[in-house]
Amino acid sequence: MEKNCIVSDKLSADAVIKQTRANGLLDRNYCIEQDENYVYIPLVRTVAGSVTHDFRPRMDTSAKIRKNLARMGIKNRNLSYIRLGNSLIFKDKISTKIAREYAGEMMIDNIYVEAGKIQGVKRKPTLKLLYGKGCETRIRESGITYILDLQKVMFSPGNINTRSKMKYMDFTGLVVLDMFSGIGYFSLQVLKNSRPVNMIMCDINPDSIYYLKKNLIVNRIQTPVTLFTGDSRVVLPSVSADYIIMGNFNSLHFLVSSLIRSQNGTRISMHYLATTRDLDKAVYNIIDMARKLGYILTCTRSERVKSVGPNYLHINSTFTVISIL
Repeated sequence: MEKNCIVSDKLSADAVIKQTRANGLLDRNYCIEQDENYVYIPLVRTVAGSVTHDFRPRMDTSAKIRKNLARMGIKNRNLSYIRLGNSLIFKDKISTKIAREYAGEMMIDNIYVEAGKIQGVKRKPTLKLLYGKGCETRIRESGITYILDLQKVMFSPGNINTRSKMKYMDFTGLVVLDMFSGIGYFSLQVLKNSRPVNMIMCDINPDSIYYLKKNLIVNRIQTPVTLFTGDSRVVLPSVSADYIIMGNFNSLHFLVSSLIRSQNGTRISMHYLATTRDLDKAVYNIIDMARKLGYILTCTRSERVKSVGPNYLHINSTFTVISIL
């Protein structure tokens, strides 16, 4: 099938393929091809300098991997994994042979296996590197580039819809406070697609702040930002924010800190866990907690993000401060 492609000499091909993949331009549905002199790299869209070439469709990757493993005498089993940019994270332990097979067929640079749960208040992953050199992974999502080290900071692919919605909201002229910024999961969409007057971001993990700074640069953010490292209840200055982002399951423990940085009309976006049994009560409990602190809130939106283990749901609710007593 005729497809747009980049043509590279063989000496430069590996670097060109890696860069094309990192930029989200590589069309994985077709095979990279070569002749005596050149390598032809299929693209998902036309770019400057691209030409057309007749490519062969790629065989279903999972089927091909199963076939190759069977040929090597390795028992096939259903393997659960998450793809993040140029990396795979497997839920269960796999052999290095299986890791190499996935890396080769899926053109993956790094393969990890989960060795435990997210650790501590710094939300550090517990991942073991099985294949590759590790280090940085580049993820392209809804027009935003995220750079991170998967062994140092977390990234939740299940929140993609919630993150993507931020790009359609208008923050023009607002002071925005992100109390758990991480590498910029939510803030980068705000900064890239709107014009807040200032963005204040805080995270307790120094590695997250390090990658946040890199992501601000790679996404060419021009809006003034102020960064803080530490517990947001302690290190944040006394400000009056128009919009507060609380992207952490422990946000209820930080409710006081958010309220004292609010004013009439402030919107507070809270992420928290609720049991399926108490789901209907969760919003009212937060409103009641705030009222006892002297803040009258109304809930303008509440939605289920995803299931988190048996009988627990990840909820995202937005509250508006309508009065301060």
